[in-house]
Amino acid sequence: MTGTGIGTKESPFTPGRPVPVEYFIARKQEIERLKRAMMQTAAGRNENIFITGERGIGKSSLAGLSRYLAEKEYGLLGVHCFLSGTKSLEDVTRTIFQRLLEECGDKSVFDKLKGIFGGYIKGVTLFGVGVEFTDDKSELRGLLDNFLPILRKIYEQVKENNKKGVIIVLDDLNGITELPEFSQFLKSFVDSIATSNNPLPLLLVLVGIPERRADLLKYQPSVARIFDIVELPLMSKDESREFFTNMFAKQMIDVDEKAISLMVELSGSYPMLMHEVGDAVFWQDTDSRIDIVDAKLGIMEAAKIVGRKYIGTQISSVFRSKVYSSILMQIGEKLPIGATFKRQELLKENAPEKEQKNLDNFLKKVKKLGIMGDAETRGEYKFVNPLYHLYMWYEAKNVKELKD
Repeated sequence: MTGTGIGTKESPFTPGRPVPVEYFIARKQEIERLKRAMMQTAAGRNENIFITGERGIGKSSLAGLSRYLAEKEYGLLGVHCFLSGTKSLEDVTRTIFQRLLEECGDKSVFDKLKGIFGGYIKGVTLFGVGVEFTDDKSELRGLLDNFLPILRKIYEQVKENNKKGVIIVLDDLNGITELPEFSQFLKSFVDSIATSNNPLPLLLVLVGIPERRADLLKYQPSVARIFDIVELPLMSKDESREFFTNMFAKQMIDVDEKAISLMVELSGSYPMLMHEVGDAVFWQDTDSRIDIVDAKLGIMEAAKIVGRKYIGTQISSVFRSKVYSSILMQIGEKLPIGATFKRQELLKENAPEKEQKNLDNFLKKVKKLGIMGDAETRGEYKFVNPLYHLYMWYEAKNVKELKD
């Protein structure tokens, strides 16, 4: 098969971005749980889900797929909101309603929603591609105070367009969960729906790492009963293998078994890393076939990309010290991606006091830099982000070994 020119190639991988729905693979069990909630919502109920898992595990991609399925298969009106930068409940409500207008995708629905928010809208570009809400705090407070009644108005309007309910996805919760009033707002909102004689078919999906859920529980423990948990584990090796095989097949590219195995092993079953590795390997292809040489070259390139994108200056200060650099490389070489380690495992038997002190100072420094942290088991450590560990693994294995 003749390879395509670089000008006509299109990588199916999306490093650093949520996966487009047409490229979504695996997570069958989690998807079924979410589809069950969609079905209940379309039948008239309020359902609440919290999608959680480590960074890079694919939470936003699953949330994006959920919104797509809810709209296409269950007739819900959907919106996917990223709350990074929101600093108040007023900002949250404005973001939700503004995105609903911008993403509704149906002119008749847009016109109905625009009628509801007429007084709050400062400007609209053609067909709602861009909608600007007021930034007046007192007016935005009105949106917040009437959040549930406005949602009811929205549903009453759109059900005439055969919409069976609404799905709201709140993603990228960093910052907003630290506001105590956000937890209180969620509890009050959901309780108001539950105790009302007027049901609202709403699927509310929150997306965040476990620490964001812990923030909510700290300020309002009752949030625990409100949201069902959909937790994303690492992908299995079989799922990872299926991912790489299918993604390359979409571009009519065959992959040798050894190349697949190497990509599966070195991506560590983290979807974020799998996209970084897959994309780098994809651009090594010149003949529509990925062999072990393509895979090794791509993985080496992925290591550089991961280092530049995710490690940056944080790690450079560690590498400037020969002692610290040696310790870090030792950890990267010995430990499988995602593994934890104990302090004693890095010390030789009867290690001199200076070596022990160097190790202790090293651990303090990398923890302060946010490169490593305490594991769940007392006395154990781990890389805070698997990307850090992967980069260290590449550095420790050495380019020469990959070329062998």
